[in-house]
Amino acid sequence: MKYFLKQCGLVLVWAFAGFFAYQFLSISINVPNTMLTLEPAILGVASLFMGPIGTMGVGFTSHFLYDSLNYSTVWWTWIITEGVAGLMLGLVSRRLELLTRQLTMKQILQFNFWQALVNFLAWGLIAPLGDYLIYKSSLAFVFQQGVSVATMNTLVIGIFVSLFLYFYHYFFKS
Repeated sequence: MKYFLKQCGLVLVWAFAGFFAYQFLSISINVPNTMLTLEPAILGVASLFMGPIGTMGVGFTSHFLYDSLNYSTVWWTWIITEGVAGLMLGLVSRRLELLTRQLTMKQILQFNFWQALVNFLAWGLIAPLGDYLIYKSSLAFVFQQGVSVATMNTLVIGIFVSLFLYFYHYFFKS
């Protein structure tokens, strides 16, 4: 029980970090209702420490907090997709053992390949199909949103998580 409560507390800490990144470290882009944000970097770093289940909770909770405090309605398709993306990122991070093994360029390239796949599956497919099927949104519009978000998230995670891994290993593992 004590372990479970500790994990829930860690999920909330990471989720609030993600929420604040959404809230204060975001800029709108030329696709309506779409932002470039540092939240995916928070999710990516959380995946290194939290594993799949914890990162799923971080993604779900941070996106829910942002939507519920900024919009009149929450977009459940995107909230659930954020949780799914967190789950998949956590699986990738756990499988590659990025914090425990000697960091190599091969590991960074593998991580970035898999996180790009996760982003394009989650944001380029799952979220747009959910919006189209559940909310009856325009198919062209939601795929434009999804591919834009997938591209931005891939770049943000690729840059910031790779830098985090490099500095983590440089300062704590060398």
